[in-house]
Amino acid sequence: MSLSLATAGLTALLASCPRAPAAPEPFHDEFERGALGARYRAAGSWRVVDGALSSLGDHNQPLWLEVALANNVRVEFTAWSRSPAVDTKIEIFGDGLRHESGYIVILGGWQNTISAIARLDEHERGRVELKKKWEQGRRYRWTVQRTDGKTLELLIDGERVLAYADPAPLFGPRNDRLAFTSWESEVFYDDLVITPLP
Repeated sequence: MSLSLATAGLTALLASCPRAPAAPEPFHDEFERGALGARYRAAGSWRVVDGALSSLGDHNQPLWLEVALANNVRVEFTAWSRSPAVDTKIEIFGDGLRHESGYIVILGGWQNTISAIARLDEHERGRVELKKKWEQGRRYRWTVQRTDGKTLELLIDGERVLAYADPAPLFGPRNDRLAFTSWESEVFYDDLVITPLP
């Protein structure tokens, strides 16, 4: 067999093999514009106000970001609430469509009495909790990350406050989206950075 025929055969074989999905890329959003933009799935009262993403309280109607997350990822942003109830929260490793399709990470929920990480249900019996009050109007820098394939961590201003170890972690094409969400508080999110990790 000639070298050119062998090369052509190898090329055809490689082309017929399924390709691995492209690794997610770093993403950042400072919300310095007047509208949500094409990457966000519009919902409820979600809008951009004075250079920050905001909701007036949308009863767990998430604003999904159309950016795929790596299995291990670091998500950073600044969040604050104008409401005494505080109740800032996100959904991570969800399906991009439904509330409670991934993990729910909550700071100052239930009238600023409980912070939690829960899986597929905010009221999950196995959720991890922290009973602590947070300040109305204070800007907190969140880091939500998974570095080992199974443990989701919440850090606030660089301090780890919650960690959820999941023996059956959610990931893959049906669990690779991020959403901002709210209940009845006026909340704000800004300076979003998503960094894929090995």
